[in-house]
Amino acid sequence: MIIREHYLEKIRPFLGKPVVKAITGMRRVGKSVFVRQIMELLSTEGVAPDAIVYVDMESLEYDFIRDYRALNDHVIARSAHVSGKIHVLIDEVQDISEWERAVASWSGQPDRYDVTITGSNSTLFSGELASKLTGRYVEIVLYPLSLREFRDFYPEVSTPEQLFQLYLRYGGMPGLRILDTLSDDTALLFLNGIHDSIVLKDIVRRQNIRNAALLDAICNFAYDNIANPLTASRVSAYLKSQQLKTNVQSVINYLRALEDAQLFSKVPRYDIKGKKYLEINNKFYASDVGLRHARVGFRAGDIAQLIENLVYTELCRRHDRVCSGEIDRYEVDFVAIKSSEPHYYQVTTAMDDPVTRARETRSLLAIPDNYPKTVISLAPVYGDRVQGIEVVSLLDFLLNPAVDQESDRY
Repeated sequence: MIIREHYLEKIRPFLGKPVVKAITGMRRVGKSVFVRQIMELLSTEGVAPDAIVYVDMESLEYDFIRDYRALNDHVIARSAHVSGKIHVLIDEVQDISEWERAVASWSGQPDRYDVTITGSNSTLFSGELASKLTGRYVEIVLYPLSLREFRDFYPEVSTPEQLFQLYLRYGGMPGLRILDTLSDDTALLFLNGIHDSIVLKDIVRRQNIRNAALLDAICNFAYDNIANPLTASRVSAYLKSQQLKTNVQSVINYLRALEDAQLFSKVPRYDIKGKKYLEINNKFYASDVGLRHARVGFRAGDIAQLIENLVYTELCRRHDRVCSGEIDRYEVDFVAIKSSEPHYYQVTTAMDDPVTRARETRSLLAIPDNYPKTVISLAPVYGDRVQGIEVVSLLDFLLNPAVDQESDRY
């Protein structure tokens, strides 16, 4: 089992503290394994086994827990003989009716309960519960494996370049490790099964989707258009051209359902000079490129979109917020915010000629501040800088966070 140390470091300061820990991420991204790693961490820090109550809602062992009352009764029964603090960990909490009521009750007893929950929908903390727990919860988003984690899963791969090609094609879903070899015949079939499970459990059933064929068509269109502006009217026009009856509002609802299941992220657009978010031209990115290829296939011609998608997800792992940017009609691929400070990024396949260099740096040079600016290139570069802008290779960026941190110093 690979320890996901990056996420353990994020959650460690909050364990035992009076805040609800919410771990979100799409199904099969490794939340259950991560919860077990949290339990092991608690044990190494001296927490007795009886003081840990774990509920896995994907196990038949807990099938009797259907609502918040049964959940609360189970936790009380399991911990009645234990004095002091009880560490409650609920996996896939959204499968319990009105689970929010139990969590809100426990959070009001911080001397007795330390609560960690996981969920597969991005709106886990929306609505009434968010109001009740304002300032009393932290959310940690679990992503598919980074390239660094993928390397730990596949130490037998001989070179970083070969590792990257596998990662680019098959993505970072942890379950791939059960396969003896990664190939289109095995990996994409396996990933297609994961995708179908996510769509069925977290979208069709939970959202009461009536037209699964329409949902599938919208999903595939979004996959085909990752890293491009995507509007409901554009999707609707495409569907009508395919003789699929729909309307803009239905498309909006289905896109929201895909986001809520965390198959996609909608990335807001930010006016850098005006310092405001824009309502149009939002982009969609896939949570995992391997799941994308299981649905629409791998095409070498999509390489620019794919590397932009990989960079987006990696920036989400490292930063607090990520959006796309705009300045003087020029596009900035990403504005990544950490500790309230921005870092600007452009992503390109190469920086090997003056025309490309000018195109990829002009938007960054137009930004009137001194925050770090970086161009990430698929083609190898060697410690390059262009008018104060750091240029790094994609492979170095993905494998070595220090490369990114180094550019923050300029």
